[in-house]
Amino acid sequence: MSETLMERLKREYSSFTRAEKSIANYMLAHHERLPFDTAASIAEASGVSQMTVSRFLRTIGYTDSGTFKAALRAELDAGPLLVSDRISRIRRAGDESQRIAENFELETRALLSAYEQRATPQWREAVEAVATAAHVRVSGFQTIHGIASDFASRLSYLRPDVRFADGSDGTFADILGPDIDEACVVLFEMRRYTRLSLSLARAAAQRGLPLVIICDTHCHWARDYTDIVLPVRTESALFWDTQTPFVSLSGLFLDDVIARLGESVRHRVEQLKALQDEFEAFES
Repeated sequence: MSETLMERLKREYSSFTRAEKSIANYMLAHHERLPFDTAASIAEASGVSQMTVSRFLRTIGYTDSGTFKAALRAELDAGPLLVSDRISRIRRAGDESQRIAENFELETRALLSAYEQRATPQWREAVEAVATAAHVRVSGFQTIHGIASDFASRLSYLRPDVRFADGSDGTFADILGPDIDEACVVLFEMRRYTRLSLSLARAAAQRGLPLVIICDTHCHWARDYTDIVLPVRTESALFWDTQTPFVSLSGLFLDDVIARLGESVRHRVEQLKALQDEFEAFES
């Protein structure tokens, strides 16, 4: 089995210069964020120059940041994603209580990753974009479809002109069509990633639309299309990657949208409640 980046950094750490150790420390502590980093962001976080980061990448065998990210992407994508791998892992689990305890620890970390996003500049940009855009369109496909749809439904109670767009018309005209002004796009995604997500993100970026991507930490392509990326951890000891942080992040995010919108939310909810009462939509 080939040596991973983290294993190599740990093995060679003592031979690094002081500046190189600063970079290695950052990489070891923030492995899950590296697919979203650039040489410039690594340099800023490590307190060194961008040139020093470039030299360090060459020292550990990468010609530039592009080849580094490609290799890291392959390493992350080599994780236990295949169905056969996961079934084998579950069958090998000796003490079932130990596996469940491990999963509890992983889900706790995943939940924490959602709360950590709230302190980032990207979070504030995302809340502002969703609260102030003339139109908001939410998308998510395959296994993340339900969470994205629920987010759109709850957001529609808070502000007007929110729709879930699944591209079933083959055009995404609800987002990109000639009859709509600039829309803010909120895209939920977790691996395995769909071509639809990539195509939609690319189209939104090409048109200069505000784009918020809520994704797992493996989503290496998100920052190719927007700076407003909110990554959460999804590692699990169970068969499926955990979706818990997406649900938690959605609740936190909507709460901050409410705070940003202020009094207008109360008026809108009252109007919608009156309509619900009129049509007896809910049991009292």
